[in-house]
Amino acid sequence: MSDRRRSDDYKQVSGYIPLELALEFKSICARLDISQSDAMEEMIQEWISKTTGSGAKNKPPEVPTTIADLVRLNMTKLKRCGVKNLQALAEGEVLPTPGDFAIITSALGIPEQERMKIWQGTYKPSVYPNTKGVKVYRVSESVKVDECEYS
Repeated sequence: MSDRRRSDDYKQVSGYIPLELALEFKSICARLDISQSDAMEEMIQEWISKTTGSGAKNKPPEVPTTIADLVRLNMTKLKRCGVKNLQALAEGEVLPTPGDFAIITSALGIPEQERMKIWQGTYKPSVYPNTKGVKVYRVSESVKVDECEYS
């Protein structure tokens, strides 16, 4: 993760809230293992959307095409669902098990048809006649990587 303090892409925002609210916020962030900056960013985006009826800078929402995109766009929400290696999933370094993928998409309320598109955008199934299972691999710049076999 980049250092937000030194990044030109980030700006500090501050304000004063009641002490008990601040303590509860810090406690919940620590318990959920979410940075206060990530939680505040999510809340501010939701507040802007609710207040103006649009997203920040009127950007259309990004549509995930791979599992890495899906995790990256929803990192804060997914930290609460118990899937490990979220950062590595978001960067495309590792692939989730089918069970973890089900947990991720259920936690985000992704419809079945969209789940299939995201799965297929990440994995390319190939059935080989001499095997009993399905070999699944991820394509990275037209090269097979992370080959796994599922039966």
